[in-house]
Amino acid sequence: MYLNVPSGGFKVVYEYANRLHRRGHQVTVLHPRNVIEKQGWTQQIKAGLWRYKMMARNRQLLSWFKVEAGVNLMLVPDLRERFIPDGDAIFATAYETAFPVSTFSPSKGRKLYLIQSYETWSGKECDVKASWTLPLHKIVISRHLLKQAIELGEVERTSYIPIGLDLSLFKLMKPLSKREPRIGMLAHPNKAKGLKDGIRALQIVKEKMPNVQAALFGTEPRNAELPGWVEYIQRPSPGQLVELYNSCQIFLNPSWTEGWGLPATEAMACGCALVSADNGGVHEFAVDEENALIVPIQRPELLAKKILRLLTNEALRTKIAKAGNQDIQKFTWERAVDSMEHVLFQQVGKQ
Repeated sequence: MYLNVPSGGFKVVYEYANRLHRRGHQVTVLHPRNVIEKQGWTQQIKAGLWRYKMMARNRQLLSWFKVEAGVNLMLVPDLRERFIPDGDAIFATAYETAFPVSTFSPSKGRKLYLIQSYETWSGKECDVKASWTLPLHKIVISRHLLKQAIELGEVERTSYIPIGLDLSLFKLMKPLSKREPRIGMLAHPNKAKGLKDGIRALQIVKEKMPNVQAALFGTEPRNAELPGWVEYIQRPSPGQLVELYNSCQIFLNPSWTEGWGLPATEAMACGCALVSADNGGVHEFAVDEENALIVPIQRPELLAKKILRLLTNEALRTKIAKAGNQDIQKFTWERAVDSMEHVLFQQVGKQ
């Protein structure tokens, strides 16, 4: 798939591409217009012209992420084998792509599957489960996903590698004591990201504490349901995002399901105290009452209650924020890429 707007899952793929390239690997990232071939002459012509259309429309193929010059970005009509370069290893990065990758000949490389989420929000559960049991070596990014692999009987073909953060970018810059009562949150159009829950929680907090502020960000234009008092930034630059995180005392993560939860970890690295729904992935980096406050999913009133608890208890808020900031430091890209290289060498060496 190809997106020229920020996406956490894509960001992780591009980070791995850059960092593996720096270690001397030749890396190609494929972006198909369609996963499988579309039938009919009209569709075939559109697919053939799509690459040129995208390159003409976008002065930079990726305006939101800097991919190093040595990484080869390819736009292809679909994932038929004729469009896939030969290599030592090939990764599926979404459940739909796992099926064609599983059919490729050995010349395309050892087959792996980077799993960042249990993608029932994107497809049918039977299809998602089927992709997990294909003969590909799975790499899951959290213990939450590892548990799913174990339940599906795939533990022998699964490696667990937590993703990393750019801790040179996402860091505490504004002292906690100098921050206003301000709450940060991602505004994502996918229903499972819990935007409505987050808005409702913010409204409850505002009714109790009229001086509270909120700053949201996302890729889409401002949602009409956002209250007028809420600040919104569309497609913030990395620098703007770090500034937003550092302006907030609290980060709210209302998502119902996550393989990880990248904005939450970025916010913690910037000194925000985390209030989160219990979406699975949050347990990779957060422990309730220690470095975050966690409530059941789809309970905006409980999210509001936890936010108010932090806003009215400076000592607790500072404790949670400092613990979260300290604990998140272990999630480095260096550690993640070391582990990924180890798995790659193991897998390629079996060929």
